[in-house]
Order: sequence, then C-alpha cells, then structure tokens
Amino acid sequence: MGALRKLMIAGAAAALTLLSACSKAADDASDTPPRATDRIVFPQTPSNIAVDLAVDLGDLERALERELPRTLWQIDRPGSECVASKKVDLALFKVKSPKIECRIVGKVTRGRLRLSGRGEALIVTLPVTGTLAARDVAGILKGETGTGAAEAALSLKLDLTPEWKLTGTTRLDYRWTRAPGIDFLGRRITFTSEADRELRPLRRDIERIIARELARLAVRPTAEKGWRTAHQVFELNRVNPAVWGRLTPQQFRFGGYDVKGRALTLRLGLDAQLETFVGKKPAAVSPAALPPLARRAKEAPQSILHVPVIADYAVLEPVIAKALTKRAARPFVIKNYGSVIATFDDISVYGTGQGRIAVGGKFTANSDLPLIKRASGTIWLTARPENAPGSRAVSFRDIRVTGETDVIGGEFLFALANSPEFQTAITQALAQNFENDFAKLRAKIDRALAKRTGRLTDYSITIETIDTGVIAAHGEGLYMPVDMRARITAKLRSLN
Repeated sequence: MGALRKLMIAGAAAALTLLSACSKAADDASDTPPRATDRIVFPQTPSNIAVDLAVDLGDLERALERELPRTLWQIDRPGSECVASKKVDLALFKVKSPKIECRIVGKVTRGRLRLSGRGEALIVTLPVTGTLAARDVAGILKGETGTGAAEAALSLKLDLTPEWKLTGTTRLDYRWTRAPGIDFLGRRITFTSEADRELRPLRRDIERIIARELARLAVRPTAEKGWRTAHQVFELNRVNPAVWGRLTPQQFRFGGYDVKGRALTLRLGLDAQLETFVGKKPAAVSPAALPPLARRAKEAPQSILHVPVIADYAVLEPVIAKALTKRAARPFVIKNYGSVIATFDDISVYGTGQGRIAVGGKFTANSDLPLIKRASGTIWLTARPENAPGSRAVSFRDIRVTGETDVIGGEFLFALANSPEFQTAITQALAQNFENDFAKLRAKIDRALAKRTGRLTDYSITIETIDTGVIAAHGEGLYMPVDMRARITAKLRSLN
C-alpha cells in the first residue's frame, strides 16, 4: 500500500497546483449568486496497476539443499545374477554354462543441487553418483566394484487458480553421463534399471519441499489482508490544504511469471478506483469479499492510473483572502474615486452551476477624496475557470460583478470591483502558469519514489507521464481528471 499512496500523492499534488489556480473569479446573479448543488460525476474508469515482483531463488535452493539427504538410497541384493548362462557349441553337442550369482551392494549419493529456470519452468538439477560392487561371486571370487554418474533434472511449472490455490505440474528427466556398472570377466555389467527405479521418489520429495517453501508466501491470506486494508481513506497532505486519498480495489490479477537464471519475476496486477479529495475527508468504502483472481496480460509493463481530483471550495477561500490582503497594502487608483484603500473579509467561494464559481466577501473602501464617503457591503465576482488539456495555465472567462451594498456607497464599491486593476490583482494572483512549480514538484517526487523499502519488499516507482485534463466547476466542488503512467518494480527480500 505504500507504493500506491506515493503514486496518489504525485497525482494529487500535481493536480492541486492547478486547482489552487482556479479560485479567482465568481458568478453572476441578482445580488447573491445562486448556490448550485449538482454533484460531480466522472467516468468510473478503473486504474490498472501492474507490479513485477522479483523473487531470488536462493532461499528455495538452500531449503532443497538442506533437506534432501546426501545418500539417496542403498543397495544390498544377494543372489543376483552377475553373469547369465550361455549356450556353448562343442561341435558334437551343445552345453549350457551355469549362471554366475553374486551379491550386489552399493549406494547412490547426490552432489550439490542447482535451482534455475527459463520461461515458466523452474528446473532443479541434481548430480547423482552411484557406487556398486559385486561380492561373493559364485561363492569364490571377491568381485569387482564400479561407479556411475547421472544428472537428474526436475522441471516444475506453477500456477495460481482463480480460487487463489497454488498448483504445479512436474516432469522428471535424467540422463546417465556414465551408466553405473561393473567390469567383470571381460564384460560390462550395468545396473541402470536399479537406479532408474530408485530415482523416481526424488520427484515427490522435491515437489513437497518446493510446494512448502512457496506456501510460505501465504498467497490468499496476504491477498485478503491487502484487500481489506486497501479499502480506506488516507491522508496525503495534512494542512494547507488537507489532501485525502481513497482507494477502492476491484480486482487482483496474476499474469504468470518468468524465470531467468536464479531470478523469478511474478507478474501481478490490481484494478482499483483511485480518487483524491482536496479539503474535505471523504467517507470510507466498506470492503466487499475478496473476488476470484483474474488474469493479467503478460505484457503489461506500465501502470495506468486514472486519478479524479476533487477540491472542496473551502480550501480556496484562505488562498483568495491572502491574495486580497496582500494587495490591500497598496491603494487602488479608480477613475472618479481617487486613491482607494480597500479591506476584505469573510471570503466565500462556491459553485453556481453551468461551470461557474462565485467569489464573494465583505468590502470596505475609503477614498482620499473628501466628497467620497466610506462604503461597505458584500461584493460577488462570478466567472468560468478554463484551461487547455495538459496545460498548467488557468484563466477566467466572462467575469461578472454583483453585490449587496449600503445605499450610499453602492456605486463606489461596484466601481472598485469592476476596475481592471482590482480584477487583475485577483486573477493574476491565482490564474498563473504553474509549470515551474510543477517541474520542481515532479523532481522531488521522482527522487522520493526512486527507491522505497516496505515490510517484505524493496520497490521503486517511476512516474513516466502525468496528464491533466480540463477543469470543471460543480456545486460539489472543482473537478480535474489526472492520468498517470508509471512503472513499478519490486523485489521480495525473503520467502520467510
């Protein structure tokens, strides 16, 4: 979950700079602009998160080496036929020579095994050496001793079923590099059939050990725990402004694995609904039951994240108030009203419908002209925020002014609100190009995500692209779609 949270911080922060730019303007109406109540509706397109998890086969190889016995089996067969009887032609008649019996003894040991693979095949290679001897040959001769060598290879293919069960199929292959036998009375006696029969139980032992070691991954319990904890709301930024993330998983995926040498790479995936909320903490989503495992395409190197960013209008109010307070330190020069000192209070922002927002507040204005009396009242600006797809520059169109003022100072306040200097001060404070800030933010995020350490894994996240969509104002808040493409790689530190 640490990897997913960092990815959402990237999307939320990138989009947040744009949403902050969208707060200088307002809406039109008679007196107080209407307050819209329409909810934000956006495409429910799931994000596709692809993770390639690398597993070092060293732990598995050491487990096999530790548990498979060095002596695989021993042989002790008295009364064995060492030399079969033969018919001998003596010209006048034929005679049959007696068979020669002996006692066959010996043992078969293994060398150090090797675990490797290619494609989807795990291959356990086992060097085998056999020592055989013929004793008590015909009750008289001491007999002979011989050795043999073989290389056994067990090929194992794994799979995860939709019910989260780990299954596997195996195939045992071996070849004798030197067949075990004895040189006796000028001929070679081999015992490959004896060794063939004894090698077969190795398959069961190797399968059992591999299955047990892989079972330590606790596939289903881990998936169920991850499924539950993923359904949560989490904090991405504490204040100024508060940013929240919500992840709603929909489907886990498995795309098989690939083995190269001693490295096994699992192809994992997750379909999920990603959302970020600026300002107001959203409600958590109750987790459903863990669904069956679905398949992931083998070739899915990128994670494609769709992050709808929703901003509460309340987070824009202090931003606007700060900009107006800063500008109020200098007088406004307004035609027919002289130099005007203005103060602003109780800034309010909300959506008015039809893609517009309203920015209002209590204004107080004092002119240096003696005939112009002090004026106070509530003034509203309404406007439509706009930006081009992929652009970090937000502008405001169709600005209109309305308000409620005292009887004497109404014209004075409207002149202030309609002055180009006043409107420019507001719009330029927020409607600016944030490309430089965005580039700096990307650099910080890339460094932070380049190498991360989790409880069981080390992972890195590379954000390759971040695309911002067109901003839209609704009654519920401001909405901006953000699409990201990222590459996630992870390495499991241990099976234990």
